[in-house]
Amino acid sequence: MTSNESPVRIGIIGAGLIGHRHIQHVVEEPRCILSGVVTRTLKAKELVENAGATHYTEIDTFLKESDAEAVIIATPNDTHASIGIQCTRAGLHMLVEKPIDSDLKAAAGLIEAAEKAGVKLLIGHHRRFNPYIEAAKKILDEEKLGQIAAVNVLWTVLKPPSYFNVTWRREPGGGPILINLIHDMDNLRYLFGDIERIYAESSSAIRGFVVEDTAVITIRFRSGVLGCITTSDAVASPYNFESATAENPLIYSIAPDCYRIFGTKATLNFPEMTLWRYTGEGEQGWGDPISNERIGVVRTVPLVNQLRHFCDVIRHNTSPRCSGEEGLKTLEATMGVIESMHNGAPVMFKKAH
Repeated sequence: MTSNESPVRIGIIGAGLIGHRHIQHVVEEPRCILSGVVTRTLKAKELVENAGATHYTEIDTFLKESDAEAVIIATPNDTHASIGIQCTRAGLHMLVEKPIDSDLKAAAGLIEAAEKAGVKLLIGHHRRFNPYIEAAKKILDEEKLGQIAAVNVLWTVLKPPSYFNVTWRREPGGGPILINLIHDMDNLRYLFGDIERIYAESSSAIRGFVVEDTAVITIRFRSGVLGCITTSDAVASPYNFESATAENPLIYSIAPDCYRIFGTKATLNFPEMTLWRYTGEGEQGWGDPISNERIGVVRTVPLVNQLRHFCDVIRHNTSPRCSGEEGLKTLEATMGVIESMHNGAPVMFKKAH
């Protein structure tokens, strides 16, 4: 009989770059047991066997033979929903890597299948577990900034020419919107709520590929907050989430901030976590002195935090921080950016009931 304190038996489907990290974290986490890994790569097979787990080459065999009660799905984006639906039939709880899928209809089908099977579904937008995002969320919830008026976001880097030796990265879907900016779209939705309207302009003038290399996006949130995003993977720049938070060791960390959140009481530089506010007495305005306060943040590993949350979702019935519905909304918003880029018109989103 499984108790609330028993380690969660987790299998992992897919052992690419992110799958390897999931294997490592599951093995190292006392609240988990690695029940098996599905992969056809020999390198991953050695990794799995060294971890003392069972290696499978076929999902069907894993689902029949494994004692797993949950899975982490870390396969290519367009397979997430189909594999997830297989797992619901086996009664397995799921952590599905972001995005929930590359197709909106398929993603909705996975959510429906999980609900019918009564299994938990967590979507792996792991930056919701980044300590800097958690700190920003707390600042907003405590209304330290007052009423939020606007947010400015930068995701700007230079991907080297060799990155585009892979054909699909030069084609639609291979640009910074679907590969990179989907993280920031989820961050913004987590911090400011549902989106009402998106408008985007894009360009491929620098590289000349079919896929965009640069885009500027405006967002209206239902809360009234306005957002502006500038993104490019073709510029020499340190201003991006990875550089600013040191989340990705492959990207040089130096930038002090990548978001600025503007409120009526204060402005937050993120993730420098500096609050700027007027210090004059009485009626305040642009002629008053401005002071700053630095908010301390203890760095932790977002994927580890997410894994522990997944255990809580399974063992303690904790509500998923990024549910299937939340993952679907982030995918809809990101696809809305693409639609606006192609059509040259704003995209409106229906209000959730």
